[in-house]
Amino acid sequence: MSKALWKALLGTCVALAVAMPLRAAEDVKTPKSYAVLIGISEYGDKEITPRPHAEADAQALYDLLTNKDYLGADHVRLLLGKEDAKRHSQKATRENILKALSWVATEAKRDDLVILAWIGQGAPLGEQGDRVCYFTTDSNYKDRLKTAITAAEISHELDKVKSQRFCGFVDVSFKGPGGVKAEMNADNPFREFLGNEGKEEHTPAVGRAVFLATSGQMQSIDLDQHGLFAKIVLDGLKGAADKEGYEPDGVVTVDELTQYIDKELPELAHKQGKTKDEKGQQHFVLGGRASHFVLTRNPAVAARVKEQLDKLSKLAKDKKISPEFAEEGEKLLSQMPKLEAQRSLRKEYQELVAGKLDAEKFTEKRDAILDATKLKRTAALAYAKRVMEAVQVIREGYVKEVNAGDMVAWAVRGLYRLINEKMPAEVTDRLNKAKDLKDTELVRLLADIRERLGKREDLENNKDLDYSLQAMLKHLDPYTNYFNPETVERMRQDIQGTFTGIGVQIKKNFERDVLEVVTPLKGSPAYKAGIQEGDLIVKITREVDDHGKKLDKPEVVSTKGLPLNDAVKKIQGMPRTKVKITVEREGSDKPLEFEIQRSKVEMETVLGTRRKSTDEWDYMLDTASKIGYIRLTQFSRNSYRDMERAMKELEKEGIKGLVLDLRFDPGGLLDIAVKISDMFIDGGLIVTIKPRVGREHSFTGETRYPYTSFPMVVLVNGGSASASEILSACLQDHRRAIVVGERSYGKGSVQNIQPFEGGELKLTTASYWRPSGKNMNRTPGSKETDEWGVTPDKGYLVKMSPKEKEELLEHQKESEIIHRHDVEPKETKPAFQDKQLEAALEYLRGQIKIASRLTAKKAG
Repeated sequence: MSKALWKALLGTCVALAVAMPLRAAEDVKTPKSYAVLIGISEYGDKEITPRPHAEADAQALYDLLTNKDYLGADHVRLLLGKEDAKRHSQKATRENILKALSWVATEAKRDDLVILAWIGQGAPLGEQGDRVCYFTTDSNYKDRLKTAITAAEISHELDKVKSQRFCGFVDVSFKGPGGVKAEMNADNPFREFLGNEGKEEHTPAVGRAVFLATSGQMQSIDLDQHGLFAKIVLDGLKGAADKEGYEPDGVVTVDELTQYIDKELPELAHKQGKTKDEKGQQHFVLGGRASHFVLTRNPAVAARVKEQLDKLSKLAKDKKISPEFAEEGEKLLSQMPKLEAQRSLRKEYQELVAGKLDAEKFTEKRDAILDATKLKRTAALAYAKRVMEAVQVIREGYVKEVNAGDMVAWAVRGLYRLINEKMPAEVTDRLNKAKDLKDTELVRLLADIRERLGKREDLENNKDLDYSLQAMLKHLDPYTNYFNPETVERMRQDIQGTFTGIGVQIKKNFERDVLEVVTPLKGSPAYKAGIQEGDLIVKITREVDDHGKKLDKPEVVSTKGLPLNDAVKKIQGMPRTKVKITVEREGSDKPLEFEIQRSKVEMETVLGTRRKSTDEWDYMLDTASKIGYIRLTQFSRNSYRDMERAMKELEKEGIKGLVLDLRFDPGGLLDIAVKISDMFIDGGLIVTIKPRVGREHSFTGETRYPYTSFPMVVLVNGGSASASEILSACLQDHRRAIVVGERSYGKGSVQNIQPFEGGELKLTTASYWRPSGKNMNRTPGSKETDEWGVTPDKGYLVKMSPKEKEELLEHQKESEIIHRHDVEPKETKPAFQDKQLEAALEYLRGQIKIASRLTAKKAG
């Protein structure tokens, strides 16, 4: 994985959380501490590489976290490869680990601390290696899809964790046989530990910090007693990381541990590593670089901190300082503050409790420090007006009427939370009354609050506006959001060149450490040039750069050891430019060279049940019953055209029933959804769009298609959204098809993007409504009993477990591969049992039999 992609991901993963000082365990109001610690050194399947110190690392973490000097956590589950009766461990089986993850997701509350550590091995999942799994003691490599724990299963549990103080330590490498490094998913590496805030962009849950030993492409270095990563984490948590500010403060926070690992791990890796890769071991921190919540205590300075707090308490008791000063001083002396002004104030409190300052001199110095942090009223008003401009845009265009005062209150409360500040009672009282304020009064309220917060480093460079808008829009729906200018620019960079190239799916070949072609894309330049499944790309030769400018001399790049994403960038380029690739092919005595002209690549979105010998799709699933099958992967510009072609082909073959598979289809273009819906109904209403402002608009069918005489089934699941729901709801409401599977996602809304302050406001402006007049959109707080999405017809709810969904995804990806026709498959995979599809076929076969009997009676 390229460093740039990791940097891009890390930039999106900032998650701030409220700092919760650790207090006595007997305080019933104190948040609890939970830990799930997994360490597996040896596996039953010897093909899985052992991790010599994995269990020792997990045991050491257990000892530290259960020690009252450091944390005193009493809600801990330790899962090891071998039994440890002293520490009450459990066997690290697939079942036990999933139960432990479910346990912490169920038990931990918002303010509880959750620590998760996983030290062991994993592997790429499936042919393309873009998904991963984690091995348990009862896993085996060959059957890992069924016996290991998939990333999707981890997400399924950890997305439910309510804690906003979640810290993960992951030391897992993903390797194939022989120990060759494997590629991770470039878009969402280790995303399974970050949770999901519920936004469409799948932003991480608030308060998540995940420390990674490596990118997953190599194994962390082993030292004498522990793994290198675990040793540094253990030392940091014991107090070595307590370095933020000008002195140790007695607690270790996430950001302190981040800084400590950033410094210590590269140095120790360079010293202890034996190979170039080991010496350059690179760790990553997802979501934790700005998190300031406490992980452990530092007992080395605990006595000094307690002494200072006791002296402060005595000053307050003797009425030498006010209760306000006592509260402020306790906060500053208990934990090193982030802001420079507050650190200066902390020093003055230390001087006060040490008897070096009297109350009068202390007050004078305190006032001077606070005066320097005052914000000009003009700057506060400028902030307030920008927030209110966004409020006005939302009020004018949002799909529902929203109160301006409510939005201002959301913005302010979110701002305080994100900068880790306790909201004063006076501010809380004013926000509680904001709903009834006029716009001019709201501007004054915002300016007063911003002025009160003052000058501070964490709100510079428009961060005050960014935090306020993101917090405000979070309360509306999962699709409404604000992107600051930096995020917008990064998003624009991410999509450059996405739709141009030669048209191949590639992965790493584990044995050779070069690129392997998974499949050429049908109709692409690579397909036309003769690139085939299984070709090993060993060399890439370019004569022009990324922008199409001719190079002084050809650039020749070996793919051995080349990260997958770097290779993709070398192959991609400007349309109508050429790239030469050298491949080794099974059955060929010498390397083959292909010079291919890049162009825009059109993705297939209308898929059948299998490939024909011509590589075209076969859409007839059951030739005996004449049941067709079409899988629609998204509603793109060419989907309607290809759908018409598929239906004409099925019509020629005498179609008597059709399965339309919309599972995992996220949607796409509205007009394409309307056109495809129209293909299967005898006219009538398809969908209605209802904005809050302006007229609603209805789309109706034109009754010009012949595809209305055979029974149909539409397959949907939780990944079917937006346009998929328009189509499936239309066919269900017209009683044209029954719906089989699981309830759809519930995205019945329309978004509009507007420029704002150099960034972008993405705003939900309207909602989709079914022909029956029922709601399709799932709003925040919607219950399972509420009306939203598309629910399978009665008797046709067929649920799949997360494991079965992974198997379905793998089966779908495998079906898309264009296989070589001149060689036999190396191994025959067991047939996938798709119980949702089987239920659809059972229904259609029954309907076809009934129709044939009726036809026979009429003929008789």
